[in-house]
Amino acid sequence: MTYAAVALAILGFVFGMAFRVRALLWFLALLLVVSVVFSFVYGFGFLNAALAVMAAQMIVQGSYFGGLVVRAALSAALRESSVLRFWGSL
Repeated sequence: MTYAAVALAILGFVFGMAFRVRALLWFLALLLVVSVVFSFVYGFGFLNAALAVMAAQMIVQGSYFGGLVVRAALSAALRESSVLRFWGSL
């Protein structure tokens, strides 16, 4: 389960770095279906299945937010660098 959580965190981070919210919503819908199927295949009860689904969703959404923050910081740094280059050339 730890490997699955790390894989979900990496996927969420990559989605945050590369894609917009619409792609995240499609991925979360797919993850919901996969989580429910996984829970029933392994015989989880209703409460454990609900917790597994919520945990998977929270991991992906949290790491997606982290990816957004990194993408925003990188784009701001690149923008600032190009502005400084422009003013330095005058």
